[in-house]
Amino acid sequence: MNVQVVHIGYLHPDEARQLVEMPVQGFALRYETAASQRVLDLTRGHPFLVQLLCAEIVALKNEQPPAERRLATVADVETAVPEALVHGSFFFADMRQNQTDETGRQVLQLLAQVGEGTCPSRSQLVREVGVETAVLDDILKQLQDREIIEQREDGFRFQIELVRRWFASN
Repeated sequence: MNVQVVHIGYLHPDEARQLVEMPVQGFALRYETAASQRVLDLTRGHPFLVQLLCAEIVALKNEQPPAERRLATVADVETAVPEALVHGSFFFADMRQNQTDETGRQVLQLLAQVGEGTCPSRSQLVREVGVETAVLDDILKQLQDREIIEQREDGFRFQIELVRRWFASN
């Protein structure tokens, strides 16, 4: 079987913000600036994840009293995250099941557990995962090539916070 990997990039921040704030002409829901930014921070502008999270925000706002329905806050964004993780589970589970092996899953679980914005170093990961440096380097390269994680100055982290949260809870 031949498999071709198709790269789906992130939206430019302005495009992602437009998708959040004005997905269709006449969209009545408004976002606080910080709430809109939080959606972008959680999704990194991934088209599917922006739409997934925003759909959950709209569903949440529709359940609220009429006086609260027209403005999305950071608290609304955070409240919508658990439902987005449930309804998007097929997307996240594919990463875990089909895009890495058991050792890669261990690395992802470790990165997920350290929390938002934290970047364990390569040496920390070698100690925690318990594999040789060369093996870990291969896994880290694979996960970076698949755009699941990224290397920062101080270590490695998930590219997308919403993905990290799913791995942390599953």
